[in-house]
Amino acid sequence: MIRDRDASPVPDGPMSDSLNQPEIPGRLASIVTRPPSWPRVVLWALGLRIVAADLVQWVTQHKGVLCVFPDSNDYWLLAGKIRRGEPYELVDFGNLPHFTLRTPGYPLFLAGCQWVFGPRVLMVRLVQAVLGAACVWWVARLSRRALPVDPPGAVWSVPLIAALLAAFEPYVVANSALLLSEAVFVPLLVLTQWGLAGLWTVPGEDLPVRRQVALALLTGAGLGAAVLVRPSWSLYVPLALGVWVISSGRGQRRAAVRGTALVIVGLVAVMAPWWVRNERIYGRFVPTALWAGASLYDGLNPAATGASDMSFLKAPEFWPLDEETQDAVFRARALAFVREHPGRVARLAVVKAGRFWSPWPNAGEFFSPAVAAASAVVTLPVFVLLGLGSWDRRHDTRALALLALPLAYTFALHLVFVSSVRYRVPPLVPALGLAAVGLRRVMGEGSSG
Repeated sequence: MIRDRDASPVPDGPMSDSLNQPEIPGRLASIVTRPPSWPRVVLWALGLRIVAADLVQWVTQHKGVLCVFPDSNDYWLLAGKIRRGEPYELVDFGNLPHFTLRTPGYPLFLAGCQWVFGPRVLMVRLVQAVLGAACVWWVARLSRRALPVDPPGAVWSVPLIAALLAAFEPYVVANSALLLSEAVFVPLLVLTQWGLAGLWTVPGEDLPVRRQVALALLTGAGLGAAVLVRPSWSLYVPLALGVWVISSGRGQRRAAVRGTALVIVGLVAVMAPWWVRNERIYGRFVPTALWAGASLYDGLNPAATGASDMSFLKAPEFWPLDEETQDAVFRARALAFVREHPGRVARLAVVKAGRFWSPWPNAGEFFSPAVAAASAVVTLPVFVLLGLGSWDRRHDTRALALLALPLAYTFALHLVFVSSVRYRVPPLVPALGLAAVGLRRVMGEGSSG
Protein backbone atom coordinates (compact mmCIF):
# COMPACT_ATOMS: atom_id res chain seq x y z
CA MET A 1 0.00 0.00 0.00
CA ILE A 2 1.33 3.48 -0.82
CA ARG A 3 1.65 5.74 2.18
CA ASP A 4 3.66 8.71 3.43
CA ARG A 5 7.09 7.98 4.80
CA ASP A 6 7.53 8.18 8.56
CA ALA A 7 8.57 11.63 9.65
CA SER A 8 11.09 12.01 12.48
CA PRO A 9 10.12 14.60 15.11
CA VAL A 10 12.06 17.84 14.88
CA PRO A 11 12.32 20.04 17.94
CA ASP A 12 10.83 23.50 17.73
CA GLY A 13 13.31 26.27 17.12
CA PRO A 14 14.76 28.51 14.46
CA MET A 15 16.12 25.55 12.52
CA SER A 16 12.93 23.45 12.52
CA ASP A 17 11.30 25.06 9.47
CA SER A 18 14.43 24.76 7.35
CA LEU A 19 14.85 21.11 8.32
CA ASN A 20 11.27 20.21 7.51
CA GLN A 21 10.95 22.27 4.33
CA PRO A 22 14.21 23.00 2.53
CA GLU A 23 14.19 26.31 0.78
CA ILE A 24 13.27 25.98 -2.90
CA PRO A 25 13.57 28.76 -5.44
CA GLY A 26 10.19 30.43 -6.02
CA ARG A 27 9.58 29.21 -9.58
CA LEU A 28 10.64 25.63 -8.78
CA ALA A 29 8.64 25.65 -5.55
CA SER A 30 5.54 26.61 -7.51
CA ILE A 31 6.08 23.70 -9.90
CA VAL A 32 6.71 21.20 -7.10
CA THR A 33 3.82 22.25 -4.88
CA ARG A 34 1.27 23.00 -7.62
CA PRO A 35 0.99 20.08 -10.07
CA PRO A 36 -0.63 20.76 -13.44
CA SER A 37 -4.36 20.33 -13.92
CA TRP A 38 -5.72 17.34 -15.82
CA PRO A 39 -6.89 19.40 -18.84
CA ARG A 40 -3.44 20.92 -19.12
CA VAL A 41 -1.72 17.51 -19.08
CA VAL A 42 -4.04 16.19 -21.80
CA LEU A 43 -3.51 19.34 -23.89
CA TRP A 44 0.26 18.97 -23.56
CA ALA A 45 -0.07 15.36 -24.72
CA LEU A 46 -2.22 16.37 -27.68
CA GLY A 47 0.15 19.17 -28.69
CA LEU A 48 3.18 16.86 -28.67
CA ARG A 49 1.35 14.28 -30.75
CA ILE A 50 0.21 16.86 -33.29
CA VAL A 51 3.79 18.06 -33.64
CA ALA A 52 4.93 14.44 -34.10
CA ALA A 53 2.21 13.86 -36.72
CA ASP A 54 3.26 16.94 -38.68
CA LEU A 55 6.94 15.98 -38.46
CA VAL A 56 6.39 12.41 -39.64
CA GLN A 57 4.14 13.66 -42.42
CA TRP A 58 6.81 16.10 -43.59
CA VAL A 59 9.56 13.45 -43.50
CA THR A 60 7.52 10.85 -45.38
CA GLN A 61 6.39 13.34 -48.01
CA HIS A 62 10.01 14.41 -48.47
CA LYS A 63 11.01 10.76 -49.00
CA GLY A 64 8.00 10.01 -51.18
CA VAL A 65 6.72 7.16 -49.00
CA LEU A 66 3.44 6.52 -47.21
CA CYS A 67 5.01 6.04 -43.78
CA VAL A 68 8.20 5.02 -42.02
CA PHE A 69 7.50 1.26 -42.00
CA PRO A 70 6.51 -0.77 -45.07
CA ASP A 71 3.62 -2.46 -43.19
CA SER A 72 1.66 0.76 -43.63
CA ASN A 73 1.27 0.10 -47.36
CA ASP A 74 -0.70 -3.11 -46.72
CA TYR A 75 -2.97 -1.44 -44.18
CA TRP A 76 -3.66 1.54 -46.46
CA LEU A 77 -4.39 -0.66 -49.48
CA LEU A 78 -6.79 -2.87 -47.50
CA ALA A 79 -8.52 0.20 -46.07
CA GLY A 80 -9.17 1.44 -49.61
CA LYS A 81 -10.60 -1.95 -50.57
CA ILE A 82 -12.98 -1.86 -47.60
CA ARG A 83 -14.10 1.66 -48.44
CA ARG A 84 -14.74 0.76 -52.09
CA GLY A 85 -16.42 -2.56 -51.27
CA GLU A 86 -13.75 -4.63 -53.02
CA PRO A 87 -12.61 -8.12 -51.91
CA TYR A 88 -10.52 -8.01 -48.75
CA GLU A 89 -7.28 -9.51 -50.08
CA LEU A 90 -3.70 -8.70 -50.96
CA VAL A 91 -2.22 -10.09 -54.17
CA ASP A 92 1.50 -10.84 -54.13
CA PHE A 93 4.02 -12.29 -56.58
CA GLY A 94 1.83 -11.81 -59.61
CA ASN A 95 -1.49 -13.45 -58.85
CA LEU A 96 -1.27 -15.17 -55.44
CA PRO A 97 -4.09 -13.86 -53.20
CA HIS A 98 -3.73 -13.56 -49.43
CA PHE A 99 -7.13 -13.36 -47.75
CA THR A 100 -5.97 -13.19 -44.13
CA LEU A 101 -2.52 -11.61 -44.35
CA ARG A 102 -3.77 -8.77 -42.13
CA THR A 103 -6.66 -8.95 -39.71
CA PRO A 104 -9.24 -6.21 -40.42
CA GLY A 105 -9.06 -4.16 -37.20
CA TYR A 106 -6.66 -1.41 -38.23
CA PRO A 107 -7.75 -1.33 -41.92
CA LEU A 108 -11.33 -0.76 -40.72
CA PHE A 109 -10.15 2.22 -38.68
CA LEU A 110 -8.25 3.61 -41.68
CA ALA A 111 -11.27 3.02 -43.92
CA GLY A 112 -13.40 5.05 -41.52
CA CYS A 113 -10.88 7.89 -41.64
CA GLN A 114 -10.77 7.73 -45.44
CA TRP A 115 -14.56 7.79 -45.60
CA VAL A 116 -14.72 10.93 -43.42
CA PHE A 117 -11.63 12.83 -44.62
CA GLY A 118 -10.80 11.21 -47.94
CA PRO A 119 -7.39 9.62 -48.62
CA ARG A 120 -5.54 12.26 -46.57
CA VAL A 121 -2.80 10.63 -44.53
CA LEU A 122 -2.22 13.64 -42.30
CA MET A 123 -5.83 13.53 -41.09
CA VAL A 124 -5.34 9.92 -40.01
CA ARG A 125 -2.26 10.92 -38.04
CA LEU A 126 -4.21 13.72 -36.36
CA VAL A 127 -7.08 11.39 -35.41
CA GLN A 128 -4.50 9.05 -33.92
CA ALA A 129 -3.01 12.02 -32.05
CA VAL A 130 -6.39 12.59 -30.40
CA LEU A 131 -6.59 8.90 -29.46
CA GLY A 132 -3.07 9.06 -28.06
CA ALA A 133 -3.93 12.09 -25.93
CA ALA A 134 -7.07 10.33 -24.66
CA CYS A 135 -4.86 7.42 -23.59
CA VAL A 136 -3.10 9.77 -21.17
CA TRP A 137 -6.37 10.25 -19.30
CA TRP A 138 -7.24 6.55 -19.54
CA VAL A 139 -3.85 5.52 -18.14
CA ALA A 140 -4.53 7.74 -15.14
CA ARG A 141 -7.95 6.15 -14.62
CA LEU A 142 -6.46 2.66 -14.94
CA SER A 143 -3.74 3.50 -12.40
CA ARG A 144 -6.32 4.91 -10.00
CA ARG A 145 -8.37 1.74 -10.28
CA ALA A 146 -5.47 -0.73 -10.10
CA LEU A 147 -3.45 0.83 -7.27
CA PRO A 148 -4.18 1.81 -3.66
CA VAL A 149 -5.57 5.26 -2.96
CA ASP A 150 -2.96 7.97 -2.52
CA PRO A 151 -2.33 9.04 1.08
CA PRO A 152 -4.11 12.17 2.33
CA GLY A 153 -2.22 15.33 1.52
CA ALA A 154 -0.22 13.84 -1.38
CA VAL A 155 0.55 16.64 -3.83
CA TRP A 156 1.62 14.46 -6.75
CA SER A 157 -0.78 11.54 -7.07
CA VAL A 158 0.26 8.30 -8.77
CA PRO A 159 -2.41 8.67 -11.51
CA LEU A 160 -1.16 12.18 -12.32
CA ILE A 161 2.46 11.01 -12.52
CA ALA A 162 1.42 8.10 -14.75
CA ALA A 163 -0.45 10.52 -17.02
CA LEU A 164 2.57 12.82 -17.27
CA LEU A 165 4.85 9.90 -18.12
CA ALA A 166 2.42 8.76 -20.83
CA ALA A 167 2.12 12.32 -22.14
CA PHE A 168 5.86 12.88 -22.58
CA GLU A 169 7.45 9.44 -23.18
CA PRO A 170 8.99 9.94 -26.66
CA TYR A 171 8.28 6.50 -28.09
CA VAL A 172 4.68 6.64 -26.90
CA VAL A 173 4.31 10.07 -28.52
CA ALA A 174 5.79 8.86 -31.81
CA ASN A 175 3.56 5.77 -31.76
CA SER A 176 0.50 7.93 -32.49
CA ALA A 177 2.05 9.48 -35.59
CA LEU A 178 2.76 6.26 -37.50
CA LEU A 179 0.36 4.41 -39.79
CA LEU A 180 0.73 1.21 -37.82
CA SER A 181 -1.75 -0.92 -35.90
CA GLU A 182 -0.11 0.10 -32.61
CA ALA A 183 -1.78 3.51 -32.85
CA VAL A 184 -5.20 1.89 -32.37
CA PHE A 185 -4.04 -1.08 -30.33
CA VAL A 186 -2.75 1.09 -27.45
CA PRO A 187 -6.15 2.74 -26.75
CA LEU A 188 -7.83 -0.67 -26.91
CA LEU A 189 -5.20 -2.14 -24.60
CA VAL A 190 -5.55 0.58 -21.97
CA LEU A 191 -9.35 0.60 -22.12
CA THR A 192 -9.66 -3.18 -21.79
CA GLN A 193 -7.21 -3.25 -18.87
CA TRP A 194 -9.31 -0.52 -17.28
CA GLY A 195 -12.40 -2.64 -17.88
CA LEU A 196 -10.73 -5.66 -16.26
CA ALA A 197 -9.74 -3.44 -13.34
CA GLY A 198 -13.40 -2.54 -12.85
CA LEU A 199 -14.48 -6.18 -12.98
CA TRP A 200 -11.67 -7.42 -10.73
CA THR A 201 -13.06 -6.08 -7.48
CA VAL A 202 -11.11 -5.87 -4.22
CA PRO A 203 -12.32 -7.52 -0.99
CA GLY A 204 -15.29 -5.68 0.45
CA GLU A 205 -16.29 -4.17 -2.89
CA ASP A 206 -19.58 -5.26 -4.39
CA LEU A 207 -20.19 -4.70 -8.10
CA PRO A 208 -23.90 -4.72 -9.02
CA VAL A 209 -24.79 -7.58 -11.35
CA ARG A 210 -26.21 -5.36 -14.10
CA ARG A 211 -23.08 -3.21 -14.07
CA GLN A 212 -20.86 -6.29 -14.16
CA VAL A 213 -22.75 -7.66 -17.16
CA ALA A 214 -22.46 -4.41 -19.11
CA LEU A 215 -18.81 -3.85 -18.20
CA ALA A 216 -17.83 -7.45 -18.97
CA LEU A 217 -19.52 -7.42 -22.38
CA LEU A 218 -17.88 -4.10 -23.28
CA THR A 219 -14.49 -5.33 -22.09
CA GLY A 220 -14.87 -8.50 -24.11
CA ALA A 221 -15.82 -6.50 -27.18
CA GLY A 222 -12.72 -4.36 -26.68
CA LEU A 223 -10.54 -7.45 -26.36
CA GLY A 224 -12.05 -8.85 -29.55
CA ALA A 225 -11.29 -5.60 -31.34
CA ALA A 226 -7.74 -5.66 -29.94
CA VAL A 227 -7.21 -9.17 -31.34
CA LEU A 228 -8.51 -8.06 -34.74
CA VAL A 229 -5.98 -5.23 -34.62
CA ARG A 230 -3.08 -7.32 -33.27
CA PRO A 231 -3.59 -11.10 -33.73
CA SER A 232 -0.77 -11.89 -31.30
CA TRP A 233 -3.05 -10.61 -28.51
CA SER A 234 -5.26 -13.70 -28.85
CA LEU A 235 -3.08 -15.64 -26.38
CA TYR A 236 -3.13 -12.81 -23.87
CA VAL A 237 -6.90 -13.01 -23.39
CA PRO A 238 -7.00 -16.49 -21.76
CA LEU A 239 -3.85 -15.62 -19.78
CA ALA A 240 -5.35 -12.46 -18.28
CA LEU A 241 -8.72 -14.06 -17.58
CA GLY A 242 -7.04 -17.10 -16.02
CA VAL A 243 -4.94 -14.94 -13.69
CA TRP A 244 -8.08 -13.05 -12.67
CA VAL A 245 -10.01 -16.21 -11.78
CA ILE A 246 -7.11 -17.99 -10.05
CA SER A 247 -6.10 -14.93 -8.03
CA SER A 248 -9.62 -14.18 -6.81
CA GLY A 249 -10.48 -15.18 -3.27
CA ARG A 250 -13.23 -17.65 -2.47
CA GLY A 251 -15.81 -14.95 -1.97
CA GLN A 252 -15.02 -13.36 -5.33
CA ARG A 253 -14.25 -16.37 -7.52
CA ARG A 254 -17.86 -16.94 -8.54
CA ALA A 255 -18.13 -13.35 -9.75
CA ALA A 256 -14.79 -13.73 -11.56
CA VAL A 257 -15.97 -16.87 -13.36
CA ARG A 258 -19.25 -15.18 -14.32
CA GLY A 259 -17.38 -12.09 -15.50
CA THR A 260 -14.95 -14.20 -17.52
CA ALA A 261 -17.82 -15.96 -19.30
CA LEU A 262 -19.40 -12.61 -20.17
CA VAL A 263 -16.08 -11.23 -21.41
CA ILE A 264 -15.78 -14.22 -23.74
CA VAL A 265 -19.31 -13.61 -25.02
CA GLY A 266 -18.40 -10.00 -25.85
CA LEU A 267 -15.21 -11.11 -27.60
CA VAL A 268 -17.03 -13.74 -29.67
CA ALA A 269 -19.68 -11.24 -30.73
CA VAL A 270 -17.02 -8.95 -32.20
CA MET A 271 -14.87 -11.64 -33.81
CA ALA A 272 -17.64 -13.88 -35.14
CA PRO A 273 -18.08 -12.04 -38.49
CA TRP A 274 -14.37 -12.53 -39.23
CA TRP A 275 -14.59 -16.21 -38.32
CA VAL A 276 -17.64 -16.74 -40.53
CA ARG A 277 -15.95 -14.97 -43.44
CA ASN A 278 -12.81 -17.13 -43.06
CA GLU A 279 -14.82 -20.35 -42.83
CA ARG A 280 -16.49 -19.50 -46.12
CA ILE A 281 -13.11 -18.98 -47.78
CA TYR A 282 -11.10 -21.86 -46.30
CA GLY A 283 -13.81 -24.29 -45.22
CA ARG A 284 -12.36 -24.39 -41.70
CA PHE A 285 -11.96 -22.29 -38.59
CA VAL A 286 -9.26 -19.61 -38.96
CA PRO A 287 -9.39 -17.44 -35.81
CA THR A 288 -7.08 -14.60 -36.87
CA ALA A 289 -4.67 -14.76 -39.81
CA LEU A 290 -2.64 -17.27 -41.79
CA TRP A 291 0.57 -15.38 -41.21
CA ALA A 292 1.79 -16.88 -37.94
CA GLY A 293 3.87 -19.46 -39.79
CA ALA A 294 5.84 -16.84 -41.71
CA SER A 295 6.23 -14.70 -38.59
CA LEU A 296 7.46 -17.68 -36.59
CA TYR A 297 9.95 -18.65 -39.29
CA ASP A 298 11.13 -15.04 -39.45
CA GLY A 299 12.29 -15.39 -35.85
CA LEU A 300 13.39 -19.03 -35.98
CA ASN A 301 15.42 -19.98 -39.04
CA PRO A 302 19.10 -20.66 -39.80
CA ALA A 303 19.67 -17.05 -40.93
CA ALA A 304 17.68 -15.40 -38.10
CA THR A 305 19.27 -12.45 -36.31
CA GLY A 306 16.45 -11.37 -34.00
CA ALA A 307 15.41 -8.65 -36.45
CA SER A 308 12.76 -9.06 -39.13
CA ASP A 309 13.93 -10.10 -42.59
CA MET A 310 11.16 -11.54 -44.74
CA SER A 311 13.31 -11.83 -47.87
CA PHE A 312 12.93 -15.62 -47.67
CA LEU A 313 9.41 -15.13 -49.05
CA LYS A 314 10.96 -14.47 -52.46
CA ALA A 315 12.63 -17.89 -52.59
CA PRO A 316 11.29 -20.04 -55.47
CA GLU A 317 10.50 -22.87 -53.04
CA PHE A 318 8.11 -20.64 -51.07
CA TRP A 319 6.50 -17.91 -53.14
CA PRO A 320 4.48 -20.14 -55.52
CA LEU A 321 2.72 -21.82 -52.56
CA ASP A 322 -0.87 -20.90 -51.77
CA GLU A 323 -1.61 -19.11 -48.51
CA GLU A 324 -2.55 -22.15 -46.42
CA THR A 325 0.30 -24.34 -47.66
CA GLN A 326 2.83 -21.57 -47.18
CA ASP A 327 1.70 -21.01 -43.59
CA ALA A 328 1.95 -24.74 -42.80
CA VAL A 329 5.39 -25.07 -44.39
CA PHE A 330 6.87 -22.12 -42.52
CA ARG A 331 5.40 -23.30 -39.23
CA ALA A 332 6.83 -26.80 -39.72
CA ARG A 333 10.28 -25.48 -40.65
CA ALA A 334 10.38 -23.14 -37.65
CA LEU A 335 9.48 -25.95 -35.25
CA ALA A 336 12.07 -28.22 -36.89
CA PHE A 337 14.70 -25.51 -36.37
CA VAL A 338 13.81 -25.37 -32.66
CA ARG A 339 14.16 -29.16 -32.29
CA GLU A 340 17.44 -29.36 -34.19
CA HIS A 341 19.18 -26.22 -32.85
CA PRO A 342 18.09 -25.58 -29.24
CA GLY A 343 21.35 -23.79 -28.41
CA ARG A 344 20.98 -21.43 -31.33
CA VAL A 345 17.36 -20.74 -30.31
CA ALA A 346 18.50 -19.89 -26.76
CA ARG A 347 21.17 -17.49 -28.06
CA LEU A 348 18.61 -15.86 -30.34
CA ALA A 349 16.31 -15.38 -27.34
CA VAL A 350 19.08 -13.44 -25.57
CA VAL A 351 19.55 -11.25 -28.63
CA LYS A 352 15.80 -10.66 -28.89
CA ALA A 353 15.64 -9.73 -25.21
CA GLY A 354 18.33 -7.10 -25.80
CA ARG A 355 16.46 -5.72 -28.80
CA PHE A 356 13.19 -5.55 -26.86
CA TRP A 357 14.71 -3.62 -23.94
CA SER A 358 17.12 -1.56 -26.02
CA PRO A 359 17.18 2.04 -24.75
CA TRP A 360 17.59 3.29 -28.32
CA PRO A 361 16.17 2.34 -31.75
CA ASN A 362 17.30 -0.98 -33.21
CA ALA A 363 16.92 -0.04 -36.87
CA GLY A 364 20.10 1.33 -38.40
CA GLU A 365 18.30 4.07 -40.34
CA PHE A 366 17.06 5.58 -37.06
CA PHE A 367 20.32 5.23 -35.14
CA SER A 368 22.97 7.83 -34.47
CA PRO A 369 25.12 8.52 -31.39
CA ALA A 370 23.07 11.63 -30.60
CA VAL A 371 19.75 9.77 -30.92
CA ALA A 372 21.08 6.89 -28.82
CA ALA A 373 22.27 9.22 -26.05
CA ALA A 374 19.04 11.23 -25.99
CA SER A 375 16.94 8.07 -26.04
CA ALA A 376 18.92 6.45 -23.22
CA VAL A 377 18.61 9.56 -21.04
CA VAL A 378 14.81 9.29 -21.26
CA THR A 379 14.31 5.53 -21.44
CA LEU A 380 16.68 4.18 -18.78
CA PRO A 381 15.13 6.19 -15.91
CA VAL A 382 11.71 4.86 -16.91
CA PHE A 383 13.09 1.31 -16.73
CA VAL A 384 14.49 1.99 -13.26
CA LEU A 385 11.20 3.48 -12.07
CA LEU A 386 9.30 0.55 -13.53
CA GLY A 387 11.52 -1.85 -11.61
CA LEU A 388 11.08 0.09 -8.37
CA GLY A 389 7.32 0.26 -8.80
CA SER A 390 7.06 -3.45 -9.60
CA TRP A 391 9.09 -4.27 -6.51
CA ASP A 392 6.86 -2.01 -4.42
CA ARG A 393 3.76 -3.89 -5.58
CA ARG A 394 5.42 -7.33 -5.55
CA HIS A 395 2.75 -8.74 -3.21
CA ASP A 396 -0.13 -7.16 -5.14
CA THR A 397 -1.07 -9.70 -7.81
CA ARG A 398 -3.99 -7.61 -9.00
CA ALA A 399 -1.91 -4.48 -9.64
CA LEU A 400 0.86 -6.44 -11.37
CA ALA A 401 -1.63 -8.28 -13.58
CA LEU A 402 -3.46 -5.13 -14.60
CA LEU A 403 -0.38 -2.98 -15.21
CA ALA A 404 2.60 -5.26 -15.89
CA LEU A 405 1.17 -8.49 -17.33
CA PRO A 406 0.74 -7.05 -20.87
CA LEU A 407 4.42 -6.06 -20.88
CA ALA A 408 5.59 -9.41 -19.50
CA TYR A 409 3.45 -11.31 -22.02
CA THR A 410 4.72 -9.27 -24.97
CA PHE A 411 8.32 -9.67 -23.85
CA ALA A 412 7.94 -13.46 -23.60
CA LEU A 413 6.23 -13.59 -26.99
CA HIS A 414 9.09 -11.77 -28.69
CA LEU A 415 11.70 -14.08 -27.27
CA VAL A 416 10.25 -16.44 -29.89
CA PHE A 417 9.21 -14.07 -32.69
CA VAL A 418 11.38 -11.22 -33.96
CA SER A 419 11.94 -8.43 -31.50
CA SER A 420 12.25 -4.67 -31.52
CA VAL A 421 11.65 -1.55 -29.43
CA ARG A 422 8.51 -1.10 -31.52
CA TYR A 423 6.86 -4.08 -29.81
CA ARG A 424 7.73 -2.81 -26.33
CA VAL A 425 5.95 0.52 -26.64
CA PRO A 426 2.23 -0.51 -26.51
CA PRO A 427 2.38 -2.67 -23.35
CA LEU A 428 4.67 -0.15 -21.67
CA VAL A 429 1.81 2.36 -21.57
CA PRO A 430 -0.28 0.68 -18.82
CA ALA A 431 2.95 -0.23 -17.00
CA LEU A 432 3.65 3.49 -16.57
CA GLY A 433 1.33 3.27 -13.57
CA LEU A 434 4.00 1.17 -11.86
CA ALA A 435 6.70 3.60 -12.99
CA ALA A 436 4.67 6.31 -11.26
CA VAL A 437 4.74 4.26 -8.07
CA GLY A 438 8.50 3.99 -8.49
CA LEU A 439 8.85 7.75 -8.81
CA ARG A 440 6.81 8.23 -5.66
CA ARG A 441 9.30 5.96 -3.87
CA VAL A 442 12.18 8.04 -5.18
CA MET A 443 10.40 11.16 -3.93
CA GLY A 444 10.13 9.49 -0.52
CA GLU A 445 6.32 9.43 -0.57
CA GLY A 446 5.71 5.74 -1.13
CA SER A 447 6.56 2.41 0.44
CA SER A 448 5.63 -1.20 0.02
CA GLY A 449 2.34 -2.30 1.43
